[in-house]
Amino acid sequence: MSNWNLDVFYTSNEDFEKDLKTFEGKIEAFNKFKGNLNQFESFRDYILFDERTTMDFYKLYAYAHLSSDLNLKDTEKQARYQKVLIVMNKLSSVTSFVSPEMIKVGKETLLSFIDKDVRLEPHRFSIEKLFKQQEHVLSDSEEKLLSNFRPVSSVPTQLYTSLSVTDRVDEVITLSDGQELTINTSNWRSLLPTFKDPDDRAKIFSAAFKRYKENKDAFAATYNLVLQNMAASYKSRDYKSALESKLEGNDIPLDVFLTLKDTAYNNTAPIKRYLALRKKHLKLDKYHTYDRFLKLASSDKTYSYEEAKALFFEALEGYDEEFVNNEKRALEDGYVDVEIKDGKRTGAYSSGFYGYHPYILLNHDKTLDSVFTLVHEAGHSAHTIFSNESQPLATSDYTIFVAEIASTFNERLLADHLLEKATNKADKITIIENEIDGIMSTFYRQTLFAHYEYEANKLVEQGIPLNAENLSQIMIDLYLHYYDLDITKEDGKQYVWAYIPHLFRTPFYVYQYASSYAASLKIYGDVKAGVPNAMEKYKGLLKSGGSDFPVNQAKLAGADLTKKETFEAVVYRFNELIDLLEAILEN
Repeated sequence: MSNWNLDVFYTSNEDFEKDLKTFEGKIEAFNKFKGNLNQFESFRDYILFDERTTMDFYKLYAYAHLSSDLNLKDTEKQARYQKVLIVMNKLSSVTSFVSPEMIKVGKETLLSFIDKDVRLEPHRFSIEKLFKQQEHVLSDSEEKLLSNFRPVSSVPTQLYTSLSVTDRVDEVITLSDGQELTINTSNWRSLLPTFKDPDDRAKIFSAAFKRYKENKDAFAATYNLVLQNMAASYKSRDYKSALESKLEGNDIPLDVFLTLKDTAYNNTAPIKRYLALRKKHLKLDKYHTYDRFLKLASSDKTYSYEEAKALFFEALEGYDEEFVNNEKRALEDGYVDVEIKDGKRTGAYSSGFYGYHPYILLNHDKTLDSVFTLVHEAGHSAHTIFSNESQPLATSDYTIFVAEIASTFNERLLADHLLEKATNKADKITIIENEIDGIMSTFYRQTLFAHYEYEANKLVEQGIPLNAENLSQIMIDLYLHYYDLDITKEDGKQYVWAYIPHLFRTPFYVYQYASSYAASLKIYGDVKAGVPNAMEKYKGLLKSGGSDFPVNQAKLAGADLTKKETFEAVVYRFNELIDLLEAILEN
């Protein structure tokens, strides 16, 4: 089955509504613990009640969230999802007393409570984390006040979804041969390489970015709201910056972010070398950013979902049995929604909830890229399976920082398998080009976007009003530095910041793609080379969930992200691949 089966959650909307009403009625029960967390029995009962409530909420949230993403134009589904978010905000408000009260009770007392009951042991790490951030936890009344504003923090995401998806109208263009073509957010990238006429490619790209250009001020106002929300939050909690507020909770050193940013920024020579090589062999008079979708070797080969899955399973042969089994379980029928559909959320993701099998959303367009997307998301789901089966609820939720290690590890695995299978020049070029594009998009492009966030937040910190012009200027400058390309020459490209949903939905997320790529490159290299215990260390990371700080987890698995050399190794690999590609192209 290439569609989601959500019956594991609810078989009818009526059952969902009934449970939601029941759940909402239970929220006030948290108030009985207020002022009593300094007593062992009350603390124990709060922890156990919170666990049960969390599991109940996962069921409600998963059903509403997943069904909503299958059709963002379905107002009934959207309303159902909004109801869950409202209840979530109410829960947050009612429980806002917990962290301040725990801080008041004190670390030693709480840890002594944990020592008294083995059922509380999984919460030891969360207590350690809480007191590590002690200075940023406010008083009970202040926490409640901030929680009352929580619904406002979700508004930018809702506005962005409305602008970019819900209210979007597909564009119809006329090509040079008179053919009419419908362009939408799901098909434009796969269509671009199929047209040789540069004017046709320019029309396709312009149509894809038309919405961002025409609504640049609305997108700028929405992004400004995202940044202002973050600023209000970090200032209220006495952080030095929005970036620090996003890093400190998981004990990620600021230097990890800055070293990644600076390493990518100071090593753009390979990018320009690669683009020059592409321009030469593609015989282009001018090179545009959207020409990255053109292939150096022509191939009309497509991959159905079943063929893509079979190819991945073939690549897994010979690997650790437990690892292989969980990767295959990730793609079991009923847990992957494959096809492109009207109103369906674009892109791809894996969504996991403790106690349930993870779900994967794809928009499979049968390209080689979509095969890599499949294995990427399978890596996330397998990670969730490993974590959920090895960790209790309290420490099952791993951080984004380590999440992308699992996904990009799978990409390296597939790429090596395809390269080993390649028997002709075109196939070899295709695989090497895909590997290079992985570094370009995952390491460099995502770091560029992280750098963009860094600069945009600096404007807020300096009190400079944000608008479409200065937000675009940051992107113009970065593209010029990274690629030596003037994106003002491409219709709509300077508004690419509005095209990136992570900037609006999960600020300071994208840098973790790049850091995880560097980590997975090191870990995968050790596994492939047969370094003793490398696979066991890697599985240890997957099984560790959220039981440790992420930089520690990566280090224990063999990748030290506090060292510049870990990021420079990606640059070295990039140059190595370009050398290999150039040698094949020139022969």
